[in-house]
Amino acid sequence: MKYSILISILFLHFASGYFFKEKNQYIRIDLMRQKSPRRQLVNHQNILAKYGLDVKGPKPPRTNDTISLFRYMDNEFYGKIVIGKPGKTMNVAFDTAWDVSWVLSSRCQVYITPGCAGHNLYNHNGSSSYKENGTLYNANEGTYNLTGFYSYDNISMAHSNVTNFLFVEMVDVPAYMASNKADGVLGLGLRTGDYEPFLYTLYRQKKIKNLLFSVYLNRDPQSTKGGNIMLGFVDKKHIHIHQLPNGAKVYDNITYLQVDAGQYWMFSVDKIDLVFTKRNKTTFCPNGCKAVADTSSNDIIGPESVINQIHDSMNAKKFEDKWVVDCDKISKLPKIDLYLGGNAFRLEGRNYIKKEKNDTLPYFLCVSAFTPSSTTPTEGLWVLGGAFLSQYYSIYNINEKTIGFVRAA
Repeated sequence: MKYSILISILFLHFASGYFFKEKNQYIRIDLMRQKSPRRQLVNHQNILAKYGLDVKGPKPPRTNDTISLFRYMDNEFYGKIVIGKPGKTMNVAFDTAWDVSWVLSSRCQVYITPGCAGHNLYNHNGSSSYKENGTLYNANEGTYNLTGFYSYDNISMAHSNVTNFLFVEMVDVPAYMASNKADGVLGLGLRTGDYEPFLYTLYRQKKIKNLLFSVYLNRDPQSTKGGNIMLGFVDKKHIHIHQLPNGAKVYDNITYLQVDAGQYWMFSVDKIDLVFTKRNKTTFCPNGCKAVADTSSNDIIGPESVINQIHDSMNAKKFEDKWVVDCDKISKLPKIDLYLGGNAFRLEGRNYIKKEKNDTLPYFLCVSAFTPSSTTPTEGLWVLGGAFLSQYYSIYNINEKTIGFVRAA
């Protein structure tokens, strides 16, 4: 498995003025807008490494939960969990690319491991609900080396909690993590071995009805409210409604795809079309290719040769580690059609280009979400991050081993 710290992270914040609504045995958290830092903390290479690519009276029992996502420069989303008793609040990433969950340990010494600097650290000696495990953990990925040990403790978030959850206390992380706001990862990847990922534990302890989750990402790049992740249910309010000729309004159909065996939410893509006009288009991976849904990254990552063609078609120019286009020509950029399960999922220029302020320049840059991977075969793996997922509500069904996509409301 390939691991790295991620670009895009899901952010949950509890504060005065926020309120809870309970309906049909699930909980929704409505959050007020807040300012987020504008500086991007982690570069693209961290996301690529994750996939082995080169260049993210008693109340009724609560059976479902939703965790609100907060945008961080359109690239990062954070969440808060409370771990132990008394509770220690930690910023974590809710990431589909990880199965193991981990937080930074108080045993991570800054003078030895600078990556721990500026973070919340979990101290199991201060938690009465902690239970020892001690098994060593090591993810040796070259420059992305992480080491730690397993422990048990209770974890709470929103209105849900799990007891005796097995996670890693990380004591050695890359130095660049000092500039990352996440104190750890809550893994939403598929189970591949003896380790039980968080959602499986949530289901086993009867905190959610169904072994699934769904993700809605806010399309408004100016909003710091990033969206929602729904644990155990699908929220139809996030599904687009269309009108039939007879005037009736119905929800769009969800396209479900089987996922491959393994840790990642990987599925088959029929083909990808770069569309200039109805009669002028270029087809990539005409015989099919594979893609991964990545809630941690805004990027759409693909084979270098293909991404270069896409950037050439939009006359994109390299700027530092990004590709930028003329902001006045976004509406004229080609469309991208990804065919999944026989259906076309379209992205327009306004979907895959975002305005980004560079602190060294007096103006905004219009940055492409497409990122090349030089080690991916020409018709190889794609990673579909927030630029795609913000347009399409995604549903991750662990029991059925399917992933669903539908146009977002």
